[in-house]
Amino acid sequence: MKGKKHTAGNPILEAIKAIVIGSVTGALLSAILLGLAALGFVSAGNFSHNVISPMMIALSVLAAFAAGFLTAKVSRKRGLAYGALSGLLLFILYLIAGLVASNEPVSFTAGMRMIVMILSGAIGGLLGVNKKSKVK
Repeated sequence: MKGKKHTAGNPILEAIKAIVIGSVTGALLSAILLGLAALGFVSAGNFSHNVISPMMIALSVLAAFAAGFLTAKVSRKRGLAYGALSGLLLFILYLIAGLVASNEPVSFTAGMRMIVMILSGAIGGLLGVNKKSKVK
C-alpha cells in the first residue's frame, strides 16, 4: 500500500506509538480532572489546603492508570512494561511542566510521585492487556 506508513514491521516503533498515545491521553485526562478539581475548590470557597497535595497525587495516579490501560489496549501485548513506561513518560511530562512553572528544586514528593505513577501505569497496563474485548 503506497503512501501509508506501517509500523507492523518494527516492534520498537509500535511500542513507542502505543506509549505516546497512552501518555498523551493520560495527560489530557489529567488536565480535565485538574480543571474540575480547581472548579470544585473555587466553588467550595472554604476548604483545607492540606487536601490539595494528596488530591493531586490521586489525580496523577488515576491519569497514569488510564495511560497504562490505553497503552496496553493499543499495543495488545507487554502491558506491564508498556504501562510502566507510559506512567514514566507521563511523570516526565509532569516534572518538566513543574520545573518550567516554578523555580523550586525537585523535592522528595516528586520521587514518590514517580514511583506511584510508574506502578499505577503498570497496573493499568496489566489490566488493559488482560481485559477481554467484547465480540460483536
